Amino acid sequence: MIILMNVLLPDESQLCIDRIEMEEDIIVLSVSSTNPAGLCPLCGTPSDQVHSHYQRHPADLPLAGCTVRLDMNVRRFFCNNDDCERTIFTERIPSVLDPHARRTHRLADQQREVAFALGGKAGASLLTIMGMSVSHDTLLRLIRRAPEPEMATPRALGVDDWAKRKGHSYGTILVNLVTHRPVDLLSEKSAESLAKWLKEHPGVEVISLDRGVEYIKGATDGAPDAIQVADPRVRGDWHLLNNLRDTLKRLLESKRACLKASAESDGSRECKQEEVSSTDTESHAESAERLPIPVPEEHTQKQQADTFGKLTRAEQKKLSRRAKRQERYEAVRQIHQQGISIRGIARRLKLSRVTVRKYIKAEACPMYPEGITRGSKLSPYTDYIQKRWEAGCHNASQIWRELRQLGFDGSRGLVARRAAKERVQLKRASSCPEIQLHDLEPAPRKEVPPWSPSRAAWLFIKPEGELTLKDREALERMKQADGKVAAAYTLGQRFVTMIRGRQPEALVPWLADVSESDIDVLKQFAEGIRQDLAAVTNALSLPWSNGQTEGHVNRLKLIKRQMYGRASFDLLRKRVLPNEMPIRTSITKSA
Repeated sequence: MIILMNVLLPDESQLCIDRIEMEEDIIVLSVSSTNPAGLCPLCGTPSDQVHSHYQRHPADLPLAGCTVRLDMNVRRFFCNNDDCERTIFTERIPSVLDPHARRTHRLADQQREVAFALGGKAGASLLTIMGMSVSHDTLLRLIRRAPEPEMATPRALGVDDWAKRKGHSYGTILVNLVTHRPVDLLSEKSAESLAKWLKEHPGVEVISLDRGVEYIKGATDGAPDAIQVADPRVRGDWHLLNNLRDTLKRLLESKRACLKASAESDGSRECKQEEVSSTDTESHAESAERLPIPVPEEHTQKQQADTFGKLTRAEQKKLSRRAKRQERYEAVRQIHQQGISIRGIARRLKLSRVTVRKYIKAEACPMYPEGITRGSKLSPYTDYIQKRWEAGCHNASQIWRELRQLGFDGSRGLVARRAAKERVQLKRASSCPEIQLHDLEPAPRKEVPPWSPSRAAWLFIKPEGELTLKDREALERMKQADGKVAAAYTLGQRFVTMIRGRQPEALVPWLADVSESDIDVLKQFAEGIRQDLAAVTNALSLPWSNGQTEGHVNRLKLIKRQMYGRASFDLLRKRVLPNEMPIRTSITKSA
């Protein structure tokens, strides 16, 4: 019986059970206080003179999936202190519930924990299933009423930004690198806010941060004696190596020939060489027969208009965008030859200076690669489909049923579209009697699209031992296509080895070699490192990094998305910071 009382009552030393009833799915406990007297909330004078009684009906923790309600018989007392402002006061049981509260402390604690973990609506849905029904607004109020956790000033502080609205506004997260816990969340990303926080919390010895100008200035102003460490992380979302990759990406954007060379296989090169050699050995007469016949300009324009009209609407838009991009590129190059500055060109053509600079440095107009197709679910079964088709089975449904037995999980329509293309070949063969089915040649292969600058830049920072054979061949072709690219690869690999091997003594010689090179983008990258040389050197020699800070940024993103991006900053801050409010009653005791 004593164990049962411990489970049912929030505080068995203050309450006793008078009666237990069942109303549908609700367990009703009629309880009363065991205290012989009450204390006046104003003067603290005890009194045992009862004035009257009234009922309170707070909710408590559920039992066996059923909601529990307490019917408390609460007394009113006369205050015996003549100097007290109150004549009558109500009996208080602070260990069970607050004045005017509609739930016990232990129920509120459990609901608050769920609110911190899941948020408003998700938490309300779960609590309803658990028998602790509450509105999502109440859960948000419980979070906001939770006291601020007391945080000691960290010895090592991690600083990073997070997006309140991506591309528009950003905040700052501060993490204790020793305890691996967030210590504060700032509503803006600025040097002033960081400097103000550091001045209010003196004692920070190490500050690990990315190489943003705002954070460097804020750390210098707020804690001038602290050691600044630039983020050198090799794994995850690093900064120094990521900045190098972005730099190499900008270099490759202007090297169209290298990107094309990276996509060419050895077989395609041999085919091209054979075509060139066969063309050279052809007779002059045969070559003359294949010379293009001059066509009047009006016929050419009419032919282009007819071809454009046969394209789909999406293809027409794509062609128009490419033509417009080519016109902008030619206009930028033409105005640049007149000696006008980049700012002047951007102002005249209403383009960004980044775009103008990219067009000036590019050897040809940067275009999005064409011919890139996604893999199809039918790709593993292409040989089987071809064999069945040649065997005379031209029924798409039958082939689809056979593929299903082989493990194909695609739709019948996918197989039907493939069959429709094959029927076009059959129709063409039947319309021309002299063409047999086995004489039909496959459509000529499209030219292999060049690699994107981002894909090619990855090869420059990955260790050579981690590259596949195809990657090594592509890298070698790019290095052979341009001497600057080969030099950039050598310098980039030296930088990667220096970062991964934590070699601070190799940084200054590397900067000197980059300054002597003729690669402008690497010079700009080196100049940025030189301006923050102390922090980068500390990054290579000290064990601190911002890896765990990035982890807390990911956690912050999860919490923010759980709240659908509609919560205010104060609520988000409460959920991100560690909830250290003690639970008044243990889980094992709370039924």
